[in-house]
Amino acid sequence: MPKNIWETLWDYDPNGLVVVDKELKIKVINPAFLKMFYLENEDIIGRFIFEFFDDVSDFEDIIKDNKKVIKHMKEYPSYNLITSEIAFAIDGNDEEMLIAKIFHDISEYEKKDKELRELKFKIIDEVQKIVDKQMKTGQEIASILGETTAETKASLMKLLSIIKKEN
Repeated sequence: MPKNIWETLWDYDPNGLVVVDKELKIKVINPAFLKMFYLENEDIIGRFIFEFFDDVSDFEDIIKDNKKVIKHMKEYPSYNLITSEIAFAIDGNDEEMLIAKIFHDISEYEKKDKELRELKFKIIDEVQKIVDKQMKTGQEIASILGETTAETKASLMKLLSIIKKEN
């Protein structure tokens, strides 16, 4: 049977997509979801979402509290994955309630953002070291200038004393 346009888009969407019913049984998934969470397509449909995730509170909150949309970021360390997620109820009667969740992989963005923050802190640290070194060098120069000024003053005072004695 040929796919309709929505099924085709669903298959090629780079975001992970999953739909569950009110019992939290998986109804639909897309290839990106399988890839993100290292799953095989076999026997996922009809299984409970909590078999794959420890935290299914987004789905439960939508069902229990009748929330329409829940958005947040979540890290999945075991999958080396950071996602921006949106879960929402798909309109329908209470018996046919479906909840969809979209997982947008932001791992690379977050990795680059972290690297940029670390680079900024490293640069700040280097600038602080340079400022500290310049301050120390300035103090050393001031100390040397103070000593040579004192020596010059002492020599000039001796010279003035000698000149005064000659007069």
